[in-house]
Amino acid sequence: MANSNPLIQVKNLDLHFGAFHALKNVSVDFHAGELIGLVGDNGAGKTTLIRVLCGIYAPTSGEVFFDGNKVEKFHPKLAIDQGIETIQQSVGLCDNLSIARNFYLGREPVRRVFGIPFLDMGKMREKSTRVIRQFGLRANVSADDEVERLSGGERQSVKIGRAVEFKNRVVIMDEPTNHLSVREREHVNELAVQLKEQGLLVIYITHDIFQVHKLADRIVIMENGEKVADATTDSMTAEELEEVIRQGGRVVEKREAV
Repeated sequence: MANSNPLIQVKNLDLHFGAFHALKNVSVDFHAGELIGLVGDNGAGKTTLIRVLCGIYAPTSGEVFFDGNKVEKFHPKLAIDQGIETIQQSVGLCDNLSIARNFYLGREPVRRVFGIPFLDMGKMREKSTRVIRQFGLRANVSADDEVERLSGGERQSVKIGRAVEFKNRVVIMDEPTNHLSVREREHVNELAVQLKEQGLLVIYITHDIFQVHKLADRIVIMENGEKVADATTDSMTAEELEEVIRQGGRVVEKREAV
């Protein structure tokens, strides 16, 4: 059940890259415990909007609020510290490192021996093993195995498990099922719903409106840098929303009160 107060609130957001107007007066609310499908064609602005939320881009104008507090500085590290985790299909893991090392990438626990710091590999193996089992990796996979051994769906499981373990509040899934098998796509989608049910805000970016319509509470459609639709999935069918994308037209916002 989504919280009545937005966890992330975007107000009148504009972003320019020189003469190019990438985001145009975008306003949208995102609630904890909600799975949002962020949909649009290539160049629609959905990834640009997410990069603002992740601190990669600072908006030209407009405001972003996180948990009621206005975001004054935009930087990826600050977004991570607030609990925003981005899961992408092609990046985020290092093939030549073990699952345990990848699980703690950038957050490595350290123990000291005679004052000299060493990576606490025991802790890394123990916790990562517990989480990777919970999120569906094969029984014969060890935390010491290199990531290159994993399938695409298993790699996504590692990233999703990492997001949950480190108590993130927002999980952004950027085209998470690209190049996956049917079974792996189903597994990743089940994990997305599981995250929502644990009270996280899940933002699911995709071109496939029919896939995300089955999962999401709400669909936000972007077109040419603008938000052109914001509708609950029980108020508009996938076919109706696809027609909005096809026409590239603005529709009356149909979102119901949360």
